[in-house]
Amino acid sequence: MEVNSAKNRIDILPLQINKDVASLKASREKFSELVKANLEPVPSSPETAGDQSVEYIVKPGDSLWKIGKKMNNKDPLQIAKENGLSNPNKIRPGQKLLIHPVQPKEVQPVEGGEMVASWYGAEHHNKTTASGQRFDMNKNTLAHKTLPFGTKVRLTNPENGKIAEGVVNDRGPFIKGREVDVSYALARKLGFIRKGITKLNVEIM
Repeated sequence: MEVNSAKNRIDILPLQINKDVASLKASREKFSELVKANLEPVPSSPETAGDQSVEYIVKPGDSLWKIGKKMNNKDPLQIAKENGLSNPNKIRPGQKLLIHPVQPKEVQPVEGGEMVASWYGAEHHNKTTASGQRFDMNKNTLAHKTLPFGTKVRLTNPENGKIAEGVVNDRGPFIKGREVDVSYALARKLGFIRKGITKLNVEIM
């Protein structure tokens, strides 16, 4: 009886192995389909066709994660989809990628509100801003987290009475406690280059 019982178990074992292999194969195929579906390029739509897409040239040492961070925290998987990349880990220096800028919800602050301001200059000069424009430290531009690109503002430094006007073309600042980041040119006009951080009265024009 014991011998027959052992034989029966041996007969059943190949069937169980075949069943497990088939299940594993099906799982792998399902996973492959899921990955493939997630990496299929996104077709053009009215939402993306008219936006200000940026052509980004891949630099040595770049990854989709690094590029996404540079482009206002753009989702790396979304970059892969938009460019039809079958393998997001295989990008090469010199390769051109089309980046659709992230469009956050546009909420205007109270007109004439006081904001904590800082400034940025040479370190970011000529780099691509969130709007797709090149940052020029000598132009009157500023970064704000939610104001629409192209919004004109009047800035007043209450400490010295200096006034300057600028245009929003970037996102930021991303340091806690700061609300607006102005270009070197604006900071110079407003007289707080040395101080670095100050409070400004911001008026939407």
